[in-house]
Amino acid sequence: MTARPFLFVLIFIASMMSPMVDSLVGTAMAEDTVVCCDSAEVDLHLLGSASAGSMSPFSQDLTDTTTAATIANAVTSEETVGKWVLPNVWPGTIPANTWKVSMKYEVSDAASVQVNATATLKIGSQTFSATTDPGSSFLAQGTGTLTFDIDVDATSISDKGAIELTLTARSVVFTLPTGDAKLEFLWGSEDSDSTIEAVIPLFDLTLLEPEVEGSEVYFSVVIDSNWGMDVLSKSDSLEMRVGGTALTGDPIETTLGDGVRVTWTWQGAKGGIETVTVETRLTIEMGSEPLSGSTTFEIETFDSSGGTGTYYPPEEPLKTNGDGSPLSITGTFSLDSSDGMVQLERETRIEIGGEMAFWMRWGMDHLGDEVTTLSPVLKSFDAGSVGDDERVSRTIEDIEVIEFEKQMLSTSGSGLSTYYLFEGLGFNVEELLGYKTKDFDALSIDLDLNGESNVVNHPVTLIITSTKVLDSGVRIRLLEEFIRVQPSPLWSSYTLSLSGSSTAMTSFAGAAVTPSGVISVRHSRLPWGESLSIEGENLNQEEEFRVMVTPTNSPTHSPLPLLLLVIFGLGLGFIMALRFARNRVRKVLYIELILIPLVGLIHFFAYTPPFVGGAVGTVVFIWWLTAITSPRSRLNLEEDAMTLTTPVIPCPACSTPNPVVSPERPLRFACIGCERVIKIVA
Repeated sequence: MTARPFLFVLIFIASMMSPMVDSLVGTAMAEDTVVCCDSAEVDLHLLGSASAGSMSPFSQDLTDTTTAATIANAVTSEETVGKWVLPNVWPGTIPANTWKVSMKYEVSDAASVQVNATATLKIGSQTFSATTDPGSSFLAQGTGTLTFDIDVDATSISDKGAIELTLTARSVVFTLPTGDAKLEFLWGSEDSDSTIEAVIPLFDLTLLEPEVEGSEVYFSVVIDSNWGMDVLSKSDSLEMRVGGTALTGDPIETTLGDGVRVTWTWQGAKGGIETVTVETRLTIEMGSEPLSGSTTFEIETFDSSGGTGTYYPPEEPLKTNGDGSPLSITGTFSLDSSDGMVQLERETRIEIGGEMAFWMRWGMDHLGDEVTTLSPVLKSFDAGSVGDDERVSRTIEDIEVIEFEKQMLSTSGSGLSTYYLFEGLGFNVEELLGYKTKDFDALSIDLDLNGESNVVNHPVTLIITSTKVLDSGVRIRLLEEFIRVQPSPLWSSYTLSLSGSSTAMTSFAGAAVTPSGVISVRHSRLPWGESLSIEGENLNQEEEFRVMVTPTNSPTHSPLPLLLLVIFGLGLGFIMALRFARNRVRKVLYIELILIPLVGLIHFFAYTPPFVGGAVGTVVFIWWLTAITSPRSRLNLEEDAMTLTTPVIPCPACSTPNPVVSPERPLRFACIGCERVIKIVA
């Protein structure tokens, strides 16, 4: 009897708690539904070599290089032009249809060529073929397209089945050949895109049962195919529509078995129970018809802020959807002199957005997680001081930030920082920072969440501060291309903005970038120090560049001593020029002082000391040459004439006294002042 009242109390408490729980987690009445696709029209692009070619439904696999199979002589027996295979076709039914093979060609050094060719398709165990029509067997000079219409019967293909195309030529005859007549079949590039228009099963699109948190609903589609991430990364677009309206925002990508799960957040629920129509659309190629499917779900939501606005996946999210995430590299560096050595201090800020930022945040919220299956990069972190209350809380607590920063520097040698940057972020650390992390004299790593602590798609910034003591005059690599090239790029593009400064007694001598044009390097020199900036916009993962400098504290390279040498050289050179011109006209010499600002510009734009010294020497030489070749001044000429014992006569034009050195009459001579001719008759 005593247990019954206690049972009533439990029932009463449970009934009171039930609405509170439902207010946080809603319900959805539905099941996972496969909505697409039994088979679909697709263009299969021919790729690879003639002997081991392949096919792909993605035009992104086309290259800039065209592959060719050449027939240079008349063919009288069957000859294989090429063979292409599409492996791992998604299992399903292939309907009866007509497949069109379009093969690009070029005829050169002949008026035309007559071709008897056959295209053979092998689909699973079935074989279908077509030969050239009589009207298309003559190929005119130049480029064109040879087509085959192959009738395919309804058939099925098993998992991992293959489709194979073989092109053969039984008869090739050139008309009016001149020189080296030849017929080339072309494929594999955007300019020469040979294709097969096929109808095959490509993948399954499955709409999962929605997940509800308060007023937020998470709609997911799973793409099951034998192409894995390629379907997501190489397709033109993937979208989710609820009630006819496309969902915006960055979806969250995760793996689900062999497929890829893409999840959007819908915040348009009205509250309570409602039925919504959900549609997913995947467009493989731009301009092609989207492959779509839809279903209806009954959901129940509540007016509550149960979520963060972003789906929190139970499994590790993918780092890329194929397009890549935005990346920005900024920072400062400074050069100083100490005990005859030069010291380079550097702060590098790595700002990461998109899927990569979400992956980093999700990983930091799983430090030390022993339950969830993690990639080796995230598994390499220990729990440290992070407890169960902080882990998987959808928020990055201060202790998780502290533990992340500490463990990034906790090991010697290459360290976790190198492993995380190399394997996790796809960076070559030595090329980014100039040295291996173990070679720095001091190194610290800080994490900036940029004002957002939740696990959402919001940028994060890694701040790496390093110090390195260098030998003066030894050339070093300051920066080099650091993105590891990957088939599905982690980064869409990135920007560079680094600025450095030196003291008055140190220099970034010989700063240069190779090859030029990829990024810009600006180097300037002022008396109190040098300035060096490195800028780059919209760089991709295949860009190659290298920035080299020679840190030095040599007096002939450092800004202040070099400026003093320039001033001393110009001053001494001008004083000597004045001495050379003490009895001559100095007007032109004073005008040539305008050359001093030119030397100043050469010094400011940080030209090398030999170039600066050459400019100083050139200016001094010009001054000296002008001083020596300038005409003598009138005052000095008059003084010279007054000291003469011979008779003198004043010039009628300038009144300069001129000595009469000959008694001969008439006598002609030039005035020593104005050089006009004076004639004495008697």
